[in-house]
Amino acid sequence: MPRVVRVPLTGLVSGVRVRELDAKTVHYLRDVLRLRAGESFIAFDADAQLEADARLDEAPDGAALCTVEAPRAAARVASSGIVLVQALGKGDKTEQVVRSATALGVSEIHLVESARSVARLGDAARNDGKRARLESIALDAARQSGRGDVPLIVGPHALERELATWRELGAIKLCFVPGASHTLRALTRSWSFGTSLALLIGPEGGLTDDEVALAEQAGFMATRFGELVLRTEIAGIAALGALLSLGEP
Repeated sequence: MPRVVRVPLTGLVSGVRVRELDAKTVHYLRDVLRLRAGESFIAFDADAQLEADARLDEAPDGAALCTVEAPRAAARVASSGIVLVQALGKGDKTEQVVRSATALGVSEIHLVESARSVARLGDAARNDGKRARLESIALDAARQSGRGDVPLIVGPHALERELATWRELGAIKLCFVPGASHTLRALTRSWSFGTSLALLIGPEGGLTDDEVALAEQAGFMATRFGELVLRTEIAGIAALGALLSLGEP
């Protein structure tokens, strides 16, 4: 099977256009993928949910140009309706979650700080920088997985603030609590692919009893997924895989 090369390229517009490529894209195409002048790739604009056939060209001065054909609607856009509410994890755990959740088709990722979070909120500039880094990771995961859009990344902010926004929202709302009475399968029998479902995952030490109670007041139902306790960076991803299996049309 021939390889399919996909490259993020914003500003796709109708008609055939010649575009100059930035240094990062040139490095990826020429040095990483060994693409040569005349070879083709797919350009995609995740924000506009468009894609287009493109060809790498060579300019006389050595710059890299590409010819971009008329854009079309992206072939694969996530429509799961799932919002992952993920407590911040230490190290690169949050990055792992964003990368995997994007590839599994989550619609939104909301990042929160909870009482037992090892990673803590920074100031506004630091939080903006963290979100920009995660958005870049999501874009790369979309490129690799063939996804034509990226999930909306919200936060990071306090768990209490996040739960307050869910109080009046109609959705299936689940909170992972080891040993809970209800199973994921039982609580998602009425869920259909594309309808709203929120999944709250705690940090390394889990949610406190007070946080679970606060989540329940916001309409979240305590839910277990299997008999074993899963790591924070695994729990949501495992659940997303199960939900897609259960709800895929």
